[in-house]
Order: sequence, then C-alpha cells, then structure tokens
Amino acid sequence: MTQRHIAIVTGVSALLLTLLAWQYFPAHANYSVTTEDPSPNTSQQAVSTNQNFLHTVFKNYAAPTPTPLQIFLPLVFKNYTAPAPLWRFGTAQVQRGLTNYDSYGMASMRFGWYVDFTVTANPSTPYGMEYVPTVRIKQTKLAADGFTKTDCRVGPYYVTPYEYTVSPSISQIQSVASSHPGMTWMIGNEMDRVDYGSGCGHQDEMLPELYAQAYHDLYSAIKSADPTAQVAIGGMVEFTDLRRQYLDRVWAEYIRLSTLYSWDSPTMPVDIWNIHLYVLQEVKGSWGADIPAGFSETSGELYTILDNKDFTKAWAQIESLRTWMKDHGQRNKPLIITEYGVLWPAWLECPAYPDTAGCPFTPEQVRDSFMYPSFNAFLNQTDANIGYPADGNRLVQRWNWFSVDYDDGKCEDYSGVSYFNEYFGGSLFNSGLGPSSPPTNCSFPAQGISSLGNYWKQYVQNLPVGSTKPYAP
Repeated sequence: MTQRHIAIVTGVSALLLTLLAWQYFPAHANYSVTTEDPSPNTSQQAVSTNQNFLHTVFKNYAAPTPTPLQIFLPLVFKNYTAPAPLWRFGTAQVQRGLTNYDSYGMASMRFGWYVDFTVTANPSTPYGMEYVPTVRIKQTKLAADGFTKTDCRVGPYYVTPYEYTVSPSISQIQSVASSHPGMTWMIGNEMDRVDYGSGCGHQDEMLPELYAQAYHDLYSAIKSADPTAQVAIGGMVEFTDLRRQYLDRVWAEYIRLSTLYSWDSPTMPVDIWNIHLYVLQEVKGSWGADIPAGFSETSGELYTILDNKDFTKAWAQIESLRTWMKDHGQRNKPLIITEYGVLWPAWLECPAYPDTAGCPFTPEQVRDSFMYPSFNAFLNQTDANIGYPADGNRLVQRWNWFSVDYDDGKCEDYSGVSYFNEYFGGSLFNSGLGPSSPPTNCSFPAQGISSLGNYWKQYVQNLPVGSTKPYAP
C-alpha cells in the first residue's frame, strides 16, 4: 500500500470514528468518557475485562454548551503532470531565473526554449525547455583620449584596422559547445544597433563588414568543437529597408573575404536565419531603433509609437525578410525570431493614467492587436513562394517573446500618489523586485504571473503537444 493510499484510509477511518462518537455520545448526555488506571477501591462502576487494559469510566457532570459538528476530511494528493512544452514558443530570461517562479505557473506557459543573452556553461533546462546561447561581440573603439581602446563610447570612433571583442572567450565557447552537442548558437545580438546614452550596457554595435569576419571566426570555432551545432546569424532589431542594406553588406563582404582567403564556404554558411521583430522608428539620436551602424542617413522607417503594437506592420517585415532569403538562395533554411513583442508600457500615451481605460498599451490591447495575431500568423500562415518547404511553407519556425520579467521601472507621482511605472512592457511575469534605483517609495506588483502572462497561458493551454522539432533536419 502506498503512502497515498494509507493517507486516504487513515482519513476515512478518522471520519467514521468521529461520526460514531457523535451518534453514541451526543452532546446533551450527562456523562463523559475518560480512561483511568483500574483501582480496587474505586466507587465508580467500571466495565472491566480480563485483560489489564485501561478501564472505560463514566462520570456524571454538567454538560457543556454543544459545539457544531466538525468533520476533518482526508488530505488527498493527486499526481500532477505538467503540460508538454511547445517547441515553437519561447521567451527571454532577464531578471530572475526561470526556476525562481512558481513551478506550476511556469510549466503552464509551455515554453519550449529560452535565451538569456549570454553563454551559460551549465544552463538550466527546466520544464523541458531548450537553452539557446548568445555569443556577445562588440567592435572596439577609441576612447575620448584618442589612443585608449574601449567598447564604451557613443559614436563611430572605431579602431583601425577594425577589431572586436568576444564574450565569453573562444576557448570557453568551444568548451560549452563540445559538452552540449547539437545546440543552436546565435552570433551577436542586435549588431546593427548603435550605442546610445551614457552607459555601456547596450547591444553589439558592429559595422557590417566586420560582422562578416566575426561571424566566420565564431562559426568556425563552434563547428570545430561540435560539428552538429546549429549556428544562427545574430538578430537585427527589425527588418526595414536600411536593415536590409546592412544585411546586404554583410553578405557581400563574406563572399569577398571567402574568395580572398579561400574559406570553406563561398557564401555565408547560416544554418538558421534569425531576426528581432519590433516596429520602431529609425531616426538618428531619437527613440526607437536609430540608424544602423555604418550608415550616414538621418532617418529611415518612420513608424509611430502606436505602430509598435500593429502586427500587420511586423508581419510585413517577415515577408520582406523571407523574400530576401529566397533571392539569396536561403529559402530552404528555418527562420526564427529570438526577440519580439510590444515594448511600450501601459502608462505610455495614457493621459488619465493610472486609469488605463481606453489606453493603447494595456495587456488586453497588446493581446488583441499583437500577441494573439502573431501566434495565429506564425502557426498558420503559409506561402508557397517564400515559405520554408520543410515546415509546410510556414514563414516562421520559432519565436521568442520579450520577456519573462523585464519589469524594472521607477516611482512617479500622480496627484500626490506614487505609482510604479515600468520602463518597458511585455512582461509575462512580475519579478517582484520593484524599481532598481531610487526613489522606491511606491508599491509594485508581487512576484507572479502577470495579466499578459495569463493571456499567453490561455492561448497555449489547449494547443496540441509539440515538444519536438516538427521538421527535419
């Protein structure tokens, strides 16, 4: 008999004894039941047996006020089977580790894979998720003194001849690759995005010509350690006309270098194509995606703030990229999205905030205008001309929502009351960490699944099992 069965039997037995006691010793009776050691001089009548057990003794006393009947039901534990992960659906880990959240809540999201924007030597793979590492690269610049090398300066102050840094080291990358065969690797993260602001914690700014060299170096290093590895090009912020030109320059430079140095592949050997899918304006020095590294234009695609949640504009980027892939002999390759979503928080463009009624970036608005339409298109939209034939001509094979919990923000005053305003939207979980810098005198959501996360869960909960790659190779 298992512990579960014992617990059930014991609980049922206790229930029956309680009911029997209530039947035979009702509260109005003028006696109680006790047990005492037998004594030859006792004056009370005792019911004895021939065995030396404690005697049951009946004593007269004034009955107390009756109390309601209490019945304690047995505690029954049921085996819980987590829903199968969905290979196509992924997310980005940012603030907390995935296992720092309620296991039931996290498993119910059915994430099939995740990124953490670095290379983790011994990655966690909870709830059946796949880990996809990102090799970080950065073009070296000259500091303001004119001779010190740095990768922390805004502006095109590149060292010549061009050089770059890589993190972690190539030897560490090869160690991870050899010990985790078959992983998908991304080379760089938004290398088209120029640095901005005053800090250094931005993306992997790099001229397209240098990226061609860096991609070759790292592709070769990973494949030499693990020939079964799948190597993906780094994800640009979005796919606009300017970003297409950036990719054109990468492609052309790789062919030039391959011809010059007799590399193994005459064209760029991309196993998996990759993009970030955001709808952001391209204006030099302004909000959005800015102008790609190596370009002198001051403006490109002039998306509006509200366009950020317009999935029809995002889908047009996917069709454009898939067309580019076909034109360059890459149609028979998978396309993944390693970062996408709606970046703007609920307070933006919301004059009556914290009253968000009718505001454009509430969880419901994000769900209806972007999240659910993206799922529907990625799962079901096909194109016999530009789609991936091995996957039923779907245009996108995997997608990664930003983010699990990037909900950092600040406390701001509204009519004398301090509210927590997130810097970005899209979090599927509330980290519970609150603002990372002062002031911190406002309340913020407790750790747990967010409203948008619940909408994600509602969509995926009834999808058929899809824990493995639906196509080969």
